[in-house]
Amino acid sequence: MDLTVCLIKETDGLLQVNPEAIEVLSKISQPVVVVSIVGLLRTGKSYLMNKLAGSQNGFAVG
Repeated sequence: MDLTVCLIKETDGLLQVNPEAIEVLSKISQPVVVVSIVGLLRTGKSYLMNKLAGSQNGFAVG
């Protein structure tokens, strides 16, 4: 599956589960791995996530 989906989104200062993510996850019958990367601005987080996902454009860089 070549899909990147944000699980949590921020709306009006509150964190909420992304309904699109729930829909995607409910259709998966195999094990799922959740990866979270945190860090300072412009330190390569998006680059690393793209490398882990095997994609060049899944997560916006910059």
